[in-house]
Amino acid sequence: MKPEPAYCRRTQLLWGVLLIAIGAIVLLDRLDVIYLHDYYSLWHYWPVILAVFGLNKLLTPVSAKQVLSGLWLIFFAAWWYVSYEELWNLHFYNSWPALLIAWGVGLVLEPLLNKHFIAYRESEHEK
Repeated sequence: MKPEPAYCRRTQLLWGVLLIAIGAIVLLDRLDVIYLHDYYSLWHYWPVILAVFGLNKLLTPVSAKQVLSGLWLIFFAAWWYVSYEELWNLHFYNSWPALLIAWGVGLVLEPLLNKHFIAYRESEHEK
C-alpha cells in the first residue's frame, strides 16, 4: 500500500522545518547572536524528533500499521528520554522490559485496528 500523498507532504514538511531549525540555531550560534553553552545539552532532547514523527503518522492514519508505527515511535521516544534522564529511578537496565510490553500491546492491538480500518473502508464504499 502506497503512503497517502498528504502524509508524504507532512513528512517532507517536518524534515524541512527540522533542517531549517537546526541550521538557524547553529548559524545564530556561529554569528554570536545566541550562545549555546554546549551542543551536548541539546542532544538530550532528540527523542522529541521521534515523537513528532510518531504524531505525524497518527494524523489521519490509513492503516493499522501506520497507527502502530506512530504509537511505537512515541513510546520509544518517551522510554528513551525517561531512561536516559533516569526519571522515576528508571534507567536502561531496569526499564527495557517496557519495550517487550509495548511490543506485545502492538501485537494485540493490530488485529483490532485492522478490523476497524476494514469496517471503515466498507462503510466509505457504501456511501
